[in-house]
Amino acid sequence: MKWITRAKAVTDKVLNSAVILIFAGMTGLIIVLVMLRYFFNTSIPGGNEALRFAFVYTTFLGAAILVGQQQHIAIHLVTKHLPRTAQRIFAALQNWIIIAMHVYLLTLSFRWIAVTGGNMAEELKFPLRFIQIALPIGTILASLYAFANSIEALFDREWRKEIPE
Repeated sequence: MKWITRAKAVTDKVLNSAVILIFAGMTGLIIVLVMLRYFFNTSIPGGNEALRFAFVYTTFLGAAILVGQQQHIAIHLVTKHLPRTAQRIFAALQNWIIIAMHVYLLTLSFRWIAVTGGNMAEELKFPLRFIQIALPIGTILASLYAFANSIEALFDREWRKEIPE
């Protein structure tokens, strides 16, 4: 069990660092774009497009991080009143449903990329598949996190998931 916790911690650090770096880059680029637009009446070609692409990556990486931290949408109206064993089973079931949904989304994303991935970005002139790949990366990471969460819920003796009020 401890290796799962350690693996999640390392993955959390890497993904959080990546998202922070992307957001920092986005913030810097926004400041530069605004200053150029309002003070010099010019812009950086592809700057707005790069911001949109960075936002796509932060969205899918951030979604995976939240699944790992169990901060996804959940309704605990019934489960918070169940015994701890039943809560563990429901937590595992919830994570398996998350995995099933992400596997389905993964298959759809590969079909989508196969059809539209060859299109070129308008200003930056590179294939959109390099941006669209953020979706399968996010779904794979979220599925791995959900799998680890379900193993922890079922087998970790120290599992003490607090059910929010």
